[in-house]
Amino acid sequence: MEYLTVKEVAELKGCKPQYIQKLAKDGKLDAVIREHPQNHKPCYMFPVSSLPDDLRAKYYGRLKTDSRTAPELKESELLKPRKKVVKKPFEAYTAEERKEIALWCGIIREWQDLRAKYKKKTSVDADFVGKCRLEYGESINISIDILYRKYAAFRENDYDGLIDKRGGWNKGISFMNEDVWKMFTRIYLVSSRPTVSRCYTDLKAWCATNFPELYSSIPSERTFRRRIKNEIPDCVIEFTRYGKKSCFDKYLEYIERDYTDLNANDIWIADNHTLDVISLSSEGKPHRLSLTAYMDAKSGVIVGWNLCDNPCSQSTLLAFRAAVLNGYGIPLGVYFDNGSEFLTHDIAGRGHRKKASWNKGDDPPTILSLLGVTMTNALVKNAKAKNIERYFLTFKEFISKAFSGYSGGTILERPEDLAQKVKNGEIPTDEEVAELLSTLINGGYNCKEYGGKEKRYKGMTRIEVWNESINSAEVSFRDADDEDLTLLLARTSRYQKIQRNGVHIELYGKKVWFKDENTAFHVGKEVYVRYDPAELDEVRVYDKATDQFLWVYKRADYLNVPYNVKDEEGRDKIAVAMSHIARNRKAIMQTVAAYTDSDAIDVLAARINEAASNMDKMKICRPKTVHPITAAELNAEHPGRGEIIAVSIADELAALKAVNDKLEKVKGA
Repeated sequence: MEYLTVKEVAELKGCKPQYIQKLAKDGKLDAVIREHPQNHKPCYMFPVSSLPDDLRAKYYGRLKTDSRTAPELKESELLKPRKKVVKKPFEAYTAEERKEIALWCGIIREWQDLRAKYKKKTSVDADFVGKCRLEYGESINISIDILYRKYAAFRENDYDGLIDKRGGWNKGISFMNEDVWKMFTRIYLVSSRPTVSRCYTDLKAWCATNFPELYSSIPSERTFRRRIKNEIPDCVIEFTRYGKKSCFDKYLEYIERDYTDLNANDIWIADNHTLDVISLSSEGKPHRLSLTAYMDAKSGVIVGWNLCDNPCSQSTLLAFRAAVLNGYGIPLGVYFDNGSEFLTHDIAGRGHRKKASWNKGDDPPTILSLLGVTMTNALVKNAKAKNIERYFLTFKEFISKAFSGYSGGTILERPEDLAQKVKNGEIPTDEEVAELLSTLINGGYNCKEYGGKEKRYKGMTRIEVWNESINSAEVSFRDADDEDLTLLLARTSRYQKIQRNGVHIELYGKKVWFKDENTAFHVGKEVYVRYDPAELDEVRVYDKATDQFLWVYKRADYLNVPYNVKDEEGRDKIAVAMSHIARNRKAIMQTVAAYTDSDAIDVLAARINEAASNMDKMKICRPKTVHPITAAELNAEHPGRGEIIAVSIADELAALKAVNDKLEKVKGA
C-alpha cells in the first residue's frame, strides 16, 4: 500500500498543508500516524486507496506522466549500494515470510526475463510496475524504486530485503506520548475492569477537554492493545483488575506438602461448605444447608460430617463426634482455619482470638485437650493449605449436581428451571439430603481411586489407603469407650455462678436454663457446665475450684414463656411455671422448718436463769478503813446547801404525789 505525506496530498488538492492536517484531525480524511522518515516524529500519512476518487485519479495520472517524462537512469544509479546486512538461512523465517520471499523472487525473475527482450531495459519498468499493481492489487506495495531495492537484495541473497517490514521494522518501539499512556493505564488498571474500547473512548474525551494539545498524538486503539500485551506484565493486570488474592494465588510460588512421613489419623483437616442444593426445611422453606466435614490428610478419606443451617461450633463438634463414632478413632491433631466456628473456647480454645478484650480470664479444659488432640491454625486467606477445599469442588460435581435442587455455585451456573422446581416443590427435603449423603460420601467418594502424590498407593481407593496406613506398625490407634467418649466429647460452658434460674448454655443466641429442686440452696456458687450437644435434656455441673462433679441439672424449658401467647396456652404455660416455683418455695420452707422446728425458747427466762446462776458471785467487798460523813458536817462545810437539798427533796415528793393522784382518778373513770 502506498502512502502520501501531508504535503503531497496538499499539492494534489491544491491547498495548504494545514488544511489537510485539519481534515485528518477531524476525521474527514483517512490517515494513519507514522514516523516521519527524516525527523522521526509522528506525522500523518494518507493511503492512496483511501483518497477521494478525484485525488486518486490525479495521483495515478501524475505517476504515469512522471514515469514517461522522467530522465532515463542507468541501472548502476538505480541499484544504489546497500548497507551491510546480516543474512539468515531460509528456515529462520516464518511460513508467511517464506511465502512472501518466494513471491518476490518470482516477480523479479519475471521482470528480468521481460527486460532481457528489450534493448532499452529501463523503458519497460513503468509498464511492469503497472502490470503488477493490476495483477496483485493492494496485496503488495510496488514501485520502480521498490522493485530495484528488491532486486538488489535478490542478487545478494538477502531475504530480509525481500520481506515487507511495514508494521514490523519498528516492532517494540512506540511513538505514543508517555503522558497519554500513563493516563490510559490509570483508567485501565482499576478493579471495575473496563474494556480497552471503553478506556480508549474515555481517554479521548478526557484529553479533548483537558489536554487538547495531546489529542492529535493519541494513536489507534489497536496500538494501546499491543502495548498492553507487550509491556504490562500479566501479574500487574491481575493485581489491579482482579485483586491481590487472585494475583498471589495465580503468580506467586507455592509450597508442596510431603505426605510420605504422614500416617492415617495424624492430621484431620476441617472446613465448611455451603451445598449447591436447594432443599426444604422442616418448616417447608427452601434453603441451602451447610456441610461441616473432616478429611484425613494422609488418605483423603472423609471421616466425619454434619449438616446444619449455618456453620457453627456445634456443627464442628458434631462432625468430629460422628467421625469418632464412625470407627475412625481419635486423631493426633486437627487443622482448622480461623473461623469462629472452630476457634471456640471449649472445643480447641480461642487461638489468636484469645487476646480480645471480651475474652478475659481462664477457661475450663477444652475437649481436644482432654482427648490429647493438638490444634493447628491455617494462615489467614490461605486456602491452598487445606486440600479439603479441592474435595468440595469434587463434591459439587459428583454429589450436588445429582440432586434435582442443584442451584449452581454462581448465578451463571444456576439452571433455568430451578425457580419452577422450587415453586412446584420438586426439590428434596433436608431429611432426604442427609439420608443420601452418607451413601454418596462413603460409596461415591471414599471408595474412589486415591488421587494423592504417593506412587505406592497407585490403583488403591482412598479407604484402602487409610486401612493400610492405620494398620502399619508405626501407628498407634487411639479410641475410647462409649461412656468415656460421651464425657470427653461433652461441650463445656464458661465459668459461671449459679443463678436463681440455675445454670445456662447459649444456643443460637438464646439461653437454655437447667436446674433441679435444690438450685436455690446453691445460688452464687462458681461452677462450669458440660453437656452433650446431641442430647440437651440434661447437663453435668462441675465445681470451678476443684473440677469435681457436683450435680446433674435437668432442662427447665418452663422458665421461657413467650409474651404473646393465646389465652389458654399462656395460662397453661404460666401454670406449669408457677407449680415449679411453688414446689421450690415449699422446699425452702421445709428446710427452714428443719432448722427451726423446736419449742420456742423464753429468752427472758433464759437470761434470768443465767443471771440467777451468777448471783452467788455478786459480793461487795468493803474496805477495812471507813470515813463516815454526816449531814451536819456537810452543812458546816457548805452553808445553806442542806436546806436547799431538803427543800428540793420535799418538792420532788410533792410532785410525785400529785402525778399518782391523777393516775388513780383516770383508773377510776
